[in-house]
Amino acid sequence: MLFNSFRREQCLVWVGIMIAWQVYMNIVKSPIECYTAAFHNKSIDPYLETIGFTRGMIAFSVPDFGVLFRCRAEGRLIDLEFGALFSLLKFIKVRLTDAGIESIKILSSNPEFFFSFTINPHHLDPGSERAKLLGGYSKQFKILVGLVESTKNKALISAADYPSLPSSAVLNLKPGNDDFKKIGFKPLQKGIKL
Repeated sequence: MLFNSFRREQCLVWVGIMIAWQVYMNIVKSPIECYTAAFHNKSIDPYLETIGFTRGMIAFSVPDFGVLFRCRAEGRLIDLEFGALFSLLKFIKVRLTDAGIESIKILSSNPEFFFSFTINPHHLDPGSERAKLLGGYSKQFKILVGLVESTKNKALISAADYPSLPSSAVLNLKPGNDDFKKIGFKPLQKGIKL
């Protein structure tokens, strides 16, 4: 008898939790899933190497909007990964303002980057430039960071394997007035230094 009443109470608690979770999920928008990556190319075209192109790459992807970005950069892997993070956050802030994004789930394959937000935060020391930048973005977005296997990181897949944007999706990447003021000839860049 005592066992049955305990089970009944336990079931009522679980039902209450499930109802609360469903109400919460209807109120709060689920986070948009994004991916970041950074890597050093083992080899690049010899001509590009002789004229000073860097081996480092930063990448981010926003699969819901069909966005895959890559840029050459120079630095340690952890610096490149943070470069990818801040590039992603700025892209979302500037180019996806109409999407009404409130929370972002960022998945990375770099354990050092992931643990910078949890166990070992020395890459985000208070007062550092990274901490200030992240603090600024966290006022606008709820940012969640997670770890994902390299094979499932959509920032690392080939652009040819990336799915095209569904015809029902609307993405406004039209240049603004500020972009027209910046138009001009830009020579091929060899990479940025992070």
